[in-house]
Amino acid sequence: MCCCDKPTINGQPGYKWQPNNPPSIRAVDPPLLDSDDSLIYDEPGRCGGLDAHCHHYCIVKCFGSYYLYARHGGGDVRIRLSLTPTMLETLKSLDTTARYWLLHTIYHAYNKGSETAREKTEQRWRKAAAEKRIKTRKQPGQAVVKVWIEPEKN
Repeated sequence: MCCCDKPTINGQPGYKWQPNNPPSIRAVDPPLLDSDDSLIYDEPGRCGGLDAHCHHYCIVKCFGSYYLYARHGGGDVRIRLSLTPTMLETLKSLDTTARYWLLHTIYHAYNKGSETAREKTEQRWRKAAAEKRIKTRKQPGQAVVKVWIEPEKN
């Protein structure tokens, strides 16, 4: 948890990790971009009601699609966005702080949805394994194995 005296953006003076330490500057740590990426928005980590110094977000255009790139302690994440011209104008109309917290919300909603889907899938496969409903079949003449779950018996 940061101990900044006021909301602070990474790369600017004022960052404090411990209450008794003097303010310093937390380094900016953006996600890596590919050579085909065009950077649209770059929003370093920050605080202000919530400590999000470890999350750095970028909006990138690549081959006509838009992506939210995020870097945090767990690494880099890329999320394809369905950005319409109206949504791009909305992002443009926001100041850096509002845009950052919107991107933070999108990232965490995506992350939670992915986590929930993964948990449900794992639970389904564990239950099928316990009930011996997982079936496999090697495809003749191919190095492919078909795997499926048989429906539950009522």
